Amino acid sequence: MILGTGCAGPQMPHPAVGKRLGSVPLVAISDPGRPAPEFTGRVTLLNFWGTWCPPCRRELPGLGRIAARLADDDRFQLVAVSCGSGGPDDLDEISADTQRFLDRERLAIEPWCDPRGMVRMLFSEAYGFEVFPTTYLIGADGRIRRVWAGYRNRDEAEIAAALVEALKDSGGLSPQRSPQAPGGN
Repeated sequence: MILGTGCAGPQMPHPAVGKRLGSVPLVAISDPGRPAPEFTGRVTLLNFWGTWCPPCRRELPGLGRIAARLADDDRFQLVAVSCGSGGPDDLDEISADTQRFLDRERLAIEPWCDPRGMVRMLFSEAYGFEVFPTTYLIGADGRIRRVWAGYRNRDEAEIAAALVEALKDSGGLSPQRSPQAPGGN
């Protein structure tokens, strides 16, 4: 299943690029009865991360900055899936760990989880999920456009640039809502 965590070197095109994503049975940590997110009609950053994973803890604040810049854009969503270190997760434990981390980092994101581990297994088999963190950029058509496996310092800027393109393809992007990384124009 999942091989590990870490920083990644140069990345080749990921085998999941171009594949259509169907429904994904995720659970909202803040409201377990909330319907799972849809992956069509909006551009989505789907991120698998864990509070126990040092590269994940470095990456997630950047994704939070991108999401904050696009908070008023209905064409975008961040689906950050907090995961335990293996197998099924205890919902209460993963919720408490996740909320402590988000509070400590002052991240205002809506976290999701995969308490049975089924989504991670599906992504491992069908979409090449092997390492934490992994971020999938999904177009409004439900197709995976880009994948970032592992973490590199420049990922935030690359993700923001790819997101700009995906939003343009989905119907335009207003300049004041551009999700550029800090220091970008």
